Amino acid sequence: METATTKSLMLKVISVLFICGGAIRLIANRATFQSFLIGQLWSSHPYSIYIYRVLGAFVVFVGISLFIAAGEPRRYAILLRAWSIGFTFIGIVMLVAGALLRLAIVHYAPDIVFCFVIAIALYVAQKQ
Repeated sequence: METATTKSLMLKVISVLFICGGAIRLIANRATFQSFLIGQLWSSHPYSIYIYRVLGAFVVFVGISLFIAAGEPRRYAILLRAWSIGFTFIGIVMLVAGALLRLAIVHYAPDIVFCFVIAIALYVAQKQ
């Protein structure tokens, strides 16, 4: 398989997962959280729900922009590089915030790993 095709396929898979994840956040409720075995993390406070919906919209936006970039990874290398740097930054913020708040690592480690894996994948995809 050609490298450009592999990069494009990888980006399309990542983008579709982002779009699906964002869509779930847009419609999530207590039952959604319970189905993922994290029901205790649900908050019915209106501000929390508002933030969760905004996060969902942002995640869908990221997915759409990555799907567009997947068509021509070389042409959109600067966008992929920016998202890679952004996910690295978000992962670092999560790591520091989790440690400073003395959260159990099990609550935020998957998110940190996710951010760094996506950052690496996007970095690889943008390389010429």
